[in-house]
Amino acid sequence: MHPILCSRARLGTYLLGWVPITAVFAFVGLSRHWGLVGSVALAVPSCLAAAFMFLSSWHLCKAFPLQGLTLGGQAVAAWGVAALVVANLWGAVVWALAWGLGRAGLPALPAKVRADMPVLAGMGILLYLITLALHYLLEAVARNREAEAKEAELRLLAQDAELRALRAQLNPHFLFNSLNSISALTTLDPARARSMCILLSDFLRGSLKLGEKRTVALAEEVELLKAYLAIEQIRFGARLQVDWQIAPDVLAIPVPALLLQPLAENAIKHGIAGLTEGGVVRISARREGGAVELKVENPVDPDLEPPQGLGLGLRQVRTRLQLRFGARMRFEAGLQDGVHRVLMVFPEHLAEEVAP
Repeated sequence: MHPILCSRARLGTYLLGWVPITAVFAFVGLSRHWGLVGSVALAVPSCLAAAFMFLSSWHLCKAFPLQGLTLGGQAVAAWGVAALVVANLWGAVVWALAWGLGRAGLPALPAKVRADMPVLAGMGILLYLITLALHYLLEAVARNREAEAKEAELRLLAQDAELRALRAQLNPHFLFNSLNSISALTTLDPARARSMCILLSDFLRGSLKLGEKRTVALAEEVELLKAYLAIEQIRFGARLQVDWQIAPDVLAIPVPALLLQPLAENAIKHGIAGLTEGGVVRISARREGGAVELKVENPVDPDLEPPQGLGLGLRQVRTRLQLRFGARMRFEAGLQDGVHRVLMVFPEHLAEEVAP
């Protein structure tokens, strides 16, 4: 559909743009001695007719799109011929209007307008080309919006792919360790083995449910993490302690799904598991201005060589935050004073709505 006629607001703006052109047309008429009444009476219907007649340039714009356009090619010839034809047709309409005004009480007007037909043809050609340029501009804007929508769609697909890859990669080691622990506990402590099976089932069910969403409320993410840590606490016993520092006012804020679990798994695998006496995994969340601040901390063995760069889970978490928030997010991970700390800061109002 025509890009101007498809929207009332755009059509209104387009017609409003013809108001100063009408004033210029009337001024030209005065300068050609048409008289004030004749100039105004002819300018309004003539420019209104031109406004709709020159909309036909959109078809020329579609026939010769901007891509691959050459100024020496067929496009320039088509523009010139179309401008000449439509301008002369418009000139004929102007003369017909002048003839009608002459019958209505302005008898000298038709002859004056006929004498000034070259001037009107020149105005028509110029206005047609301006309207053609407007259509090319609208076409460029539409293509730009289409490209932005496509980019946003591809970004969402990338986020989905990242999430699917994360779900496929974050569970195996944890699942194998849990199954080994259940196997060992079956003979040593059947009650704990049975409890661990139930917790493992609940966690896997919850992770699959949350994994189908792009964003979840932080409260749901925390509940899933608690189920995960409950299983790990059966494995590690008193060696694993958890310190929750979650501010109540952030629980309803949407966050990327499965954001915290890989960080907690990393804290246990590379921190708690390497300490004979174990340690405390500290998980905190708070609102800082218009941003959400999430932090995961854990002690590490000072005798172990610190890892180079980020692990797979940390890289995926950082990448997912970058895809969603761009430069508005901050991700830091590092070791200081025997404590490994992961800090995530991102705006609370740019996250997507929680999926139903």
